[in-house]
Order: sequence, then C-alpha cells, then structure tokens
Amino acid sequence: MKLWKHSAFFLLSTIGLFLVASPLLAQLSDIPVKAGLWGTHVSVKAGPSNISDDAQSCFSAGTTLGDYLTATNKVIPGTTCNVSNKVNTAHGVSYDTACNGGSMTSKGHIDFQLADAEHFSGTSHTTVTGTTQGKPVNMAVDKTFTAKFLASDCGSVKPLVAPGK
Repeated sequence: MKLWKHSAFFLLSTIGLFLVASPLLAQLSDIPVKAGLWGTHVSVKAGPSNISDDAQSCFSAGTTLGDYLTATNKVIPGTTCNVSNKVNTAHGVSYDTACNGGSMTSKGHIDFQLADAEHFSGTSHTTVTGTTQGKPVNMAVDKTFTAKFLASDCGSVKPLVAPGK
C-alpha cells in the first residue's frame, strides 16, 4: 500500500472509529448470520479520498449482524453515542446516530440489510466535525459494504470475536 493511501486509510480509520461506540453496536441488530467463511468488500469516501478493501471473515454459529459490527469497530474511550429513528425489520436495521467524544462529533444514518442467508450489505452517510491531531475536520464520510457467504469451512481464517461474548 502506498504511503499516501496508508495515511489516508489511517485517518479514515481514526474518524470511522469515532462514529459509533462499540457497545452500542451490539444492541442494534440481533439478526443471525450464517456460520462459515464470508467475503467482504468495503468502500469509503471521505472528502477527496476513496478507499476500498476486500477481506474474509469467519462467523461462528450464533454470530449476529450486531456482533460483526462490534468486532469490526473499536471503541474510542470517552465517546458517547445516541441512536434514534431505529427501524428493525426481519431482514435489516436502519438508524440515525449522534456521537460526541473529545474534540469530535458525528451525525449519521446507517442502513444494514440481510438480503438472504448468504448476502448482506449496508450503507452509511456520516458528517464528522471537530479536530484531530490539532487539525480541523469537517467532512462527509460515505461507506458501503457487501458480504457474501463463501463456504461452511473457514479454513485458516480465525472466527470473528465480538468483545464481551
């Protein structure tokens, strides 16, 4: 990965980590995800940066969409978030968030859908304002992700573990 891409990814990750406090994510959706190996694709547009990443995740029996969100987002100490306008359906969840922590605030809308037992996807649009590392931040962050079931056997990919489980 080129240095500029690495730096941009670090900045986006830092901002992304702030967006929703991890314990809150676990409460958002208890929709079960099929156990096995999943391929994921994430695209993030933040300001002028566009970053995409493909990965594989192993879900053990009993893993939920909320577990996936919790395991793939880290907590920034001191961040508090509120969820509003939450709508649960048989195949997804959508909600608005407002988070505050340190010198950053964010407001966003998130939508996750489990199309069928072997596909899930989501989008989010978040506005982040404040300062990080002494520099002002005022940007929109748009994220899309897709995931598809690959196999029942995870091979060498270790199972995703949600904190507190």
